[in-house]
Amino acid sequence: MKFEKFFESKNHKLFKIDGTETPVSAVKAWSVKWSDVEGAEEEYNENYLAKLRDQLKALEEKGEFAFIEPVYDKDALPGQFNNAMKHTSRRIKDCASVIGFALPDQVAGDSDVTADFLEKLSEKHPHYVYFAKKDCGDSIILY
Repeated sequence: MKFEKFFESKNHKLFKIDGTETPVSAVKAWSVKWSDVEGAEEEYNENYLAKLRDQLKALEEKGEFAFIEPVYDKDALPGQFNNAMKHTSRRIKDCASVIGFALPDQVAGDSDVTADFLEKLSEKHPHYVYFAKKDCGDSIILY
């Protein structure tokens, strides 16, 4: 499923495709804990992901937008986290309300891990924009 791109990033700022600058605060940051996506047995919680999808579809019906703000709350390798967020993105792929993902500090702090995260999510979601609390490149919006 391919979505039309509604937003883009330029120089660490968020813009609607029509060129109108949009404050990041106009987009909801939707917190998603890694531990909710992937349990202790390293299995994905499909019930949680189905509920997440339903909540994001409800935003879509209201014409609202969100970006997923993953919470890195497990003691495991960043590659495992990136895989869990890729799986999350696949489960919410039909939610037009989702405009992108934030990079937690554990990902944004390492250029190789950041590149892996962006590659994995962008593969099926080229319309996503990415958010971080620190500078990770020109195409990532600071919030």
